[in-house]
Amino acid sequence: MSRTAPEERWRKHVYERFTALRQSGELEKLRAEGQDIMKRLGILTRKRLLTTQEWWQTFSQRASSPEYRAWHDKCRIVGERFGLAPWVVAMACLLRGYQPEKQPHVMEAEWPRIRVVSESTEPLFLQWLSYEAQRLGLYVIQRHGSVETTLLNLNGAPSNQLSPSQRPPRDRAFYMRVETPPGYPPEAASQLHKEAGRLAKELLRRLGYSIPQRLRTSRVATMADKLRVADEHLACGDVYRIMDKIYGDKDITRDRQRRSTIKTRRHRLKKRLTKPYELEA
Repeated sequence: MSRTAPEERWRKHVYERFTALRQSGELEKLRAEGQDIMKRLGILTRKRLLTTQEWWQTFSQRASSPEYRAWHDKCRIVGERFGLAPWVVAMACLLRGYQPEKQPHVMEAEWPRIRVVSESTEPLFLQWLSYEAQRLGLYVIQRHGSVETTLLNLNGAPSNQLSPSQRPPRDRAFYMRVETPPGYPPEAASQLHKEAGRLAKELLRRLGYSIPQRLRTSRVATMADKLRVADEHLACGDVYRIMDKIYGDKDITRDRQRRSTIKTRRHRLKKRLTKPYELEA
């Protein structure tokens, strides 16, 4: 019998908490109260649930309502009793066809996060960074010493473009921080780190940086000394001396092929070691 992956066991365990919430009867009470508030706000005109598009389109209207915020706080309190995030309870009350167990993010109150952290003090760069990060579903934290501030871009794309002088060096522009709660499965955390790496490359690309492409390791690199890669040019007869060190035998029938192989390897290895990254715009 095949073993269940750790992250799948984790999801099933968390889904049990959601099932417990549904069986408790508290979800129906919250749903009725939430629907009444939606009607008073003019978002719902009859007793039904919101579509996904309506849910996102009405976010500002709901968030600006004290009545809705008070109701959402009740969702948070109920969610904490079952170890669930507040938006899971709210969406279960108001969103049509909501199936939290099929969502890509974990549902529990303590959930993993991917954060973009920057120590830059360039205002325009930080505006563009927060704008592009939010488009990718990320938040930016500006760090100054031990003080951290979350940056929110509420004004859309900045009107001015970034100049090269306003971009910090790529390796100091920002870094990705993955935060996982205690007990989170290592296998699931590994997937989060992979996703963070993908998002970092996409964010760099959107900010106008060139992206380094990691090269595969090569066994030929261990032959750098024998191939005399450090020598700019080989003197007459040096190729034969290299052949003797590498091949050892005196089979002259393959000399032409071996000379060509050595020259090709030297050229590729010299390029690889002096330019370890191929940059793409």
